[in-house]
Amino acid sequence: MKEILDSKFLLTHFGAKDEAVLSRTRTKLAALRKERRGVLPTIVIAEVVNAICQEAGRAEALAKLRALEHAGLEVVQLDPELAREAGFLQCMHRDLPMADCVIAATALRLRGRVVSDDSHFSKIRGLRTTWI
Repeated sequence: MKEILDSKFLLTHFGAKDEAVLSRTRTKLAALRKERRGVLPTIVIAEVVNAICQEAGRAEALAKLRALEHAGLEVVQLDPELAREAGFLQCMHRDLPMADCVIAATALRLRGRVVSDDSHFSKIRGLRTTWI
């Protein structure tokens, strides 16, 4: 089953100060890479770059982006059909951020699950989640 990475997972990975947490995120990424199950929506790239840039600067954000580009993840672009489905999700769940609707729509399209511990994903019927 495909696993769609939420920005929460990647920011947990890149910002982990606890060695046990870092070990779990590394293990998860290694398994996803090996089994070719990891999916990275382009909206997550934007969220992660923005968050790291604000916290640590442009150079650090670019370094993390390069790491993502070499992580062996399948990058999924936001196309018109995915955008439409994300829009419908936000129409039904008005409190969900649009980026999370795009991530959820990606998971639903691929019949995968979202790697996140954000509780608002549980509001979407048929959407599965997992965490480290």
